[in-house]
Amino acid sequence: MTAVSYYPPMFSRLEPRTPWAGGRMVDTDVLTLADAASMATKHAGEPVTIGDFLRAAARGEITLRAIVHRTAKVQKHDGGIYCNGGQENENKVPAGAIATLPLTACQHLAAAGRASWRTFDGFEMVDGVLQRYTKGHVVAGEPDFETVPDDCRVVGYDVHALADEYTAPEAKQAEPQAAPVVNTKAKPRTWWEISSAYIVEVMQAGQYATAKELYRALEAKAGPNAPFDKGTGASRGSLFVREIAQPLSLKTVQNNWPALRELAKK
Repeated sequence: MTAVSYYPPMFSRLEPRTPWAGGRMVDTDVLTLADAASMATKHAGEPVTIGDFLRAAARGEITLRAIVHRTAKVQKHDGGIYCNGGQENENKVPAGAIATLPLTACQHLAAAGRASWRTFDGFEMVDGVLQRYTKGHVVAGEPDFETVPDDCRVVGYDVHALADEYTAPEAKQAEPQAAPVVNTKAKPRTWWEISSAYIVEVMQAGQYATAKELYRALEAKAGPNAPFDKGTGASRGSLFVREIAQPLSLKTVQNNWPALRELAKK
């Protein structure tokens, strides 16, 4: 099996710290960079630009996603199944999927306004620190994905978090964390912050009378265009949230069913 190399964060993840005042937006909304910059500017009371979002993503302070424009064959870092195991589209990323960009692509977008990329980042807690690793990649012979800022998307949570860097009393310029970071506590994002926007989109596109029906639909859609994989091993029978490497059980979705229904009505 291929050894996994972990990449500890140089900068802390940004979090919202003040009440939102940038317009009608919730944490789970998916926005273009232009919309995100406009709303963040209103909240902050000073200009926040598309470049600010790209640079924050390049530092790993927020998550940047992008629409992929072609179907591609992929595989796990060890040559195994990366997504859609046992299905007709096994190990295929479909055109139109919104994928989380690897950190290197974010850095290229911030520096040059364009990125070619062919890897997919995973996230895992190591010594109390949420660290990145290369979980999968496009197979040999497939061309790179090409991304420009117009393809990029951010969620409302990260828009709020970045805007608060301009408004919160304790806000300060980004500073690298001291190395080594193995003893630094990094607060991972929750499954709600990562996936609730996607879950609400699924609810709005379908009709689900119960949380169980919704959960089965999420299982069927698990893969690269979703924040989940189907659980295997100890996580079999549960959805698996890739970014934080944790299972999401049916019981958890049932407990949050009322809140999800309220968001889906908006």
